[in-house]
Amino acid sequence: MVAHAKRTGVPTHLAHSGSTARPTPHVSTPPSSDVRTLVTRLIPLLLGCLVGQLLPAVAQMPGLRLHVLWLPGPLLLAWLLFTPRAAWRGCVLSAAGGTLLAVVFVPFVAMPRLLATFVEFALVLIVAWLLQRGRARRAPLEGYRDIALFLLMGVVLLPLCSAWCQTLLITGGGDTAGAGTLLTLILCNSVSYLLLVPMLVNVERIVHTPERRVGWHWRTLTMALVLMGALAAVWSMDWSEGVITPLLALAPIPLLVWALIVFGVAGASVAMLVVAVLGMQLSLEGLGPFALWNAERSLVTAQVWSLGSGAALLFLGALSEQKLSNHLQLQQAYRRLGEVTGRMLVVQEEERTRIARDLHDDVNQSLAAISIRLSALRNQVPPSERPSVVELQEQLLSVSNDIRSISHELHPSILRFTGLASALDAFCIKRNTRGALRLRCHIDDPPRLPDDQELSLFRIVQEAINNVDRHARASVADVLVTVRAGEWLLRIDDDGVGMPTACRSQLPPGLGMISMEERAHLLGGTLQVTRSPLGGTRVEVRFPLR
Repeated sequence: MVAHAKRTGVPTHLAHSGSTARPTPHVSTPPSSDVRTLVTRLIPLLLGCLVGQLLPAVAQMPGLRLHVLWLPGPLLLAWLLFTPRAAWRGCVLSAAGGTLLAVVFVPFVAMPRLLATFVEFALVLIVAWLLQRGRARRAPLEGYRDIALFLLMGVVLLPLCSAWCQTLLITGGGDTAGAGTLLTLILCNSVSYLLLVPMLVNVERIVHTPERRVGWHWRTLTMALVLMGALAAVWSMDWSEGVITPLLALAPIPLLVWALIVFGVAGASVAMLVVAVLGMQLSLEGLGPFALWNAERSLVTAQVWSLGSGAALLFLGALSEQKLSNHLQLQQAYRRLGEVTGRMLVVQEEERTRIARDLHDDVNQSLAAISIRLSALRNQVPPSERPSVVELQEQLLSVSNDIRSISHELHPSILRFTGLASALDAFCIKRNTRGALRLRCHIDDPPRLPDDQELSLFRIVQEAINNVDRHARASVADVLVTVRAGEWLLRIDDDGVGMPTACRSQLPPGLGMISMEERAHLLGGTLQVTRSPLGGTRVEVRFPLR
């Protein structure tokens, strides 16, 4: 044991004591992972908070009437929701770094806004912790309960507290102007959290889950841009007041539903953000369905509409997201089942090969040795007993031939050495020599395939012919192997009784049919069982020729 401990590098006292402890290796994070995290997570958050601090100052410039969303708090909340809790410190430091950098560019409101933003970051941390704690193992904002908690804490309570802190620190609060500013900040923050957080969370989700990008291609994106442009053009027109105004407010609903169906929750969230910003900006300019009063009141109307539509879209998106998640989980289960079935077929072939080898090498050799000893015994027995020995030897030879035939069916070695065409020819010739079923093989000299694919095709033919022989009461079966239009085609027709459509739809498939379907699936093709022109059943396998 001591020598072994020295060779393996285990301390000698541990080797002597018999302890089961193992030295814990030091696992260091690869530098590439740190760089990727820095580029994809921390730097965008830092730049987003910096831009978010600068935009309100830009909107207040003389002669510029611009509506902007409040970015720092929603950006940090979204980052915390889709980031593991162990990396939250880096996210908070990045957001704080972007806020501190804004002091250089906006010095006249630096300290009050700086303090208000840090208070908001503390509130965001609390809300993110509560939201992550309540969702268990689900994705962020996936369930109805998660959305309800987000609306309560992230869209109502958090904006209310952060807006009150901003009003208190920036304007001093207490007067009428402060009350108006408080309402403006609450609505602006609520709309920002409602629009930005779900959009960022869902976009990050489809970035890391490729199977969710079903509708994201250039044609649908072009159609989305065209529809957005049409909505902007309709809203920018100077419509006279009347019944058309409520219809203009309902105009984005079909667009949002279409985006939800085509792009999923991420696309619907992006569309909702664009529509809300467009409506709020047009209301400031006296245009659109919400420009019924002065600019401030019209903006409040647009914000309230955005809050209601965004909340409804969140719950509708949760239904769509749950259906998509269930569909993806079902696909993953089918994929795993296919992998397990494929592995089982491989193990089955290995076991067949082992049994065939044992039959051929062990049992058959033993029978050959017994036959040799019977030949020697035949010359030693009296002449009257020799016919019995000869008969016994012939029966032994017949058993040996049967075992050899079974061995070849279990593992057709001719398939590996001569190819599928020769193996099927030999199979048809051998089957025609026994039984009443006559096989007619038509093999158009197809190109060679990998060994596992040729074995799958051979097993499908074997299983189909066995089914015809056992159940169809057929006299003739045609086997066709060819290549048509870039596809492999394997077809087996028989003139038997066939399978009624009612029975085929009601009875569960047998193991043979399941095996053929799985082998066709492993080939990348399909298996169809239909009515044959000969009167019986047609089994057809098609898969692309690579």
